[in-house]
Amino acid sequence: MIFDDSSYSEEEKNLVSRFEQCLKEGSTCYFDEDEYITIFDYYIDNEDNDTCEKVLQYAEAQHTFSVDIMDCRARLLAAEGLFDKALVIVEKALNIDRQNIDVLLTKGKILLHTDKKADAAEVFQKAIQLDDSDLDATLIEIGVAYRAVNMFSLAKKYLSEAIRLNKESEEALSELGFVHELCNQYDLAIQIYEKVLDINPYSKQTWVTLGNIYFNMENFEKAAEAYDYAYTIDPQQTQALFLKGNSLFCANKFSDAIEVYEEFNDLIGESSDCYANIGDCYENMGQYQEAINAYSRALNLNADDTIIMSNLCIANIDMGNYEEALNWINEAIIRDPEKAIFHVYKAEAFVNLNRKDDAIDSYKKAIQLDSKQTIAYIAIGNIYFDNQNYSTAKLYLDKAYSINPEAEDIKLYLSLTYYKLGDFEKAISLLKQACTENENSINVFYDICPDAKRNTLFKSFSPLK
Repeated sequence: MIFDDSSYSEEEKNLVSRFEQCLKEGSTCYFDEDEYITIFDYYIDNEDNDTCEKVLQYAEAQHTFSVDIMDCRARLLAAEGLFDKALVIVEKALNIDRQNIDVLLTKGKILLHTDKKADAAEVFQKAIQLDDSDLDATLIEIGVAYRAVNMFSLAKKYLSEAIRLNKESEEALSELGFVHELCNQYDLAIQIYEKVLDINPYSKQTWVTLGNIYFNMENFEKAAEAYDYAYTIDPQQTQALFLKGNSLFCANKFSDAIEVYEEFNDLIGESSDCYANIGDCYENMGQYQEAINAYSRALNLNADDTIIMSNLCIANIDMGNYEEALNWINEAIIRDPEKAIFHVYKAEAFVNLNRKDDAIDSYKKAIQLDSKQTIAYIAIGNIYFDNQNYSTAKLYLDKAYSINPEAEDIKLYLSLTYYKLGDFEKAISLLKQACTENENSINVFYDICPDAKRNTLFKSFSPLK
């Protein structure tokens, strides 16, 4: 997870910078308790446990009996999975201050992580009873604690109560939206995040989160729109621009995606990933030479990227440059010989060069590396079918069907094969299924087997009428 420090004020970030300067210079530094806690929180949020330890070494030396610093020590131990040691520190702190809400919350979280749910609930309830000034914040902490251990119903309960107390709490709303996300309740999550935006329409992180949800829902145009808002709010949010490009690509808006990727390149400098994506756009637009040019630029920036090499293979096949395609996929296989799909691409180059035996060998290599390579079984079956070896074709196509009965056109291929083997009833049964999935299947079937039109069984087949 990428750390986002936008929740920290400039003053708090300056504190962190002063501490880092002390570390860099090796000089003695002094901060008061609250300042150390802010600095500690910054690093614990960033999951930087090593720097947290350095912060505590200074803080504990300067504020020996501080309950709040003890709480930080317990939180660090818990973050490292040392729950028993963390609990010892918590009890020590509570012996000094029994009503410290922060320490009680830390204790409750530790108890949750050690599967002492009833004890945790009791501690949380005590914290709630003691807090008469900032109860919504306490409820948020408890809700987040339950979310962290996947107890989503309780997380929703406490976060909803926090919102009831403070309807303008962006933090509570955002956390509740996140819980709905984790439960795959995307529509509810969207409703919650829209409430956050009603309060703060300039929340770039909320726009990014909405973009992610829409992307997961395959509503790519809405995703692109959300990412665009995030980038408009903060032009430094270049990742949102890249994600917008990905969304436009998935929405089949390839020209628009290229413009966004090129803008991204202009902002951050040339990116291999960006050029590769531009190549994919051109490939999908049927502009194969432009795709090759983009992939070549990507490879210049990342010379060992075998995926880009395989893309160059595919684009060259589409261009009819079969020998060049073979050269690129061979280069990829040298670097990554265990990737099954690369051998499939190599086989496709061989098929186009009319080297059918070599193609079969490459497809079989793909199957050897990945026994679920449906496309390889289908391709071998079709090669044997073209060579009129229908029995062997059936073996491979049956295997493909057993792995994935929904594979594209597999029912049509099997129908043709069974027809050639004289099993007309099986052929027509499969053809009916194929036509349900693709109404053009009947036309393909009769193009390959025109004599079927004179077959009594096929005359009664409804697509003929």
